[in-house]
Amino acid sequence: MKLTSYSLALSSNQIRKRNALFLLGPIKFEWINSNIPDPTSRLVLVARAFMDMEGVSEIALTGKVWAAAKISGKDKRRRVLQIIRDGVEGYEVISRVGKASLFKRRN
Repeated sequence: MKLTSYSLALSSNQIRKRNALFLLGPIKFEWINSNIPDPTSRLVLVARAFMDMEGVSEIALTGKVWAAAKISGKDKRRRVLQIIRDGVEGYEVISRVGKASLFKRRN
């Protein structure tokens, strides 16, 4: 089957529409913790969930967020934050002296 420029455009249009779809429903933190083994991915999902629940574009990474993502230990938290800083597109971590770091959606 030969692809023409029209069929390629149609395909990219379909991909764009499909990427805009989202999953809606009660996904509990328990499910996230038992099915997502990567702690960085868990933190991003949990922090995003808290931001969506509160209707904000940034959230302080307090003990509540870390506990919900089941990430404990200062060293593990530091490594997760560094991974987000280095390679997670669309989000950033802002360090604050004496306060919890901010997890922020980039515009």
